[in-house]
Amino acid sequence: MPASDDAPAPAVRPTLLSVALVFAAISSTSFGGGQKASIRQQVVKQGWMDKDAFLEGLELAQVLPGPNILNLAIFCGQRARGVPGAIAAFLGASIPPLLIVLIAGALYFKYSENPFVRGGLRGCAVGALGLTVANALELSWDERNDWIKLVLLALTAVVVSLFKMPLLLVLVVFGGIGIMHEYLRARREAASP
Repeated sequence: MPASDDAPAPAVRPTLLSVALVFAAISSTSFGGGQKASIRQQVVKQGWMDKDAFLEGLELAQVLPGPNILNLAIFCGQRARGVPGAIAAFLGASIPPLLIVLIAGALYFKYSENPFVRGGLRGCAVGALGLTVANALELSWDERNDWIKLVLLALTAVVVSLFKMPLLLVLVVFGGIGIMHEYLRARREAASP
């Protein structure tokens, strides 16, 4: 995910090791929707990019094929340190979860009939749902003054969850409306003195 030539340089140029460690810590300690919020908090707080650049990366990460979190890590690493930063972010974001899944998988097959294990997994599912909802609220908070974006957000949630609308169709319809809205807003801003 190359950055455009006119993309601003990060305010802080992190070391490759710090890029890898930030993403390793996030991928090791958060799950579900909470990872996006953790990445946002870290890269914006550390000055690698501003919140608008992060949202641009999040949008790209969600429409590109592959795991959203790895796409986002690669975007953030590339913005912070170029191609080596993208590689460091990818390794940091992918190696710890791989090791955790291998260990957890081995333990699960050994103890899957244990009621405490079942209860723990149900608790993790509830926690992941809570993190996803909190992440959606945090990421949409900055858009609270634009009612069209909020309506698109709500409609997307309804048609995907209740009506099982295919994601490609959701992307084309609601993404198209969102693009048109932003295009018209940019034209209005350019026309006003």
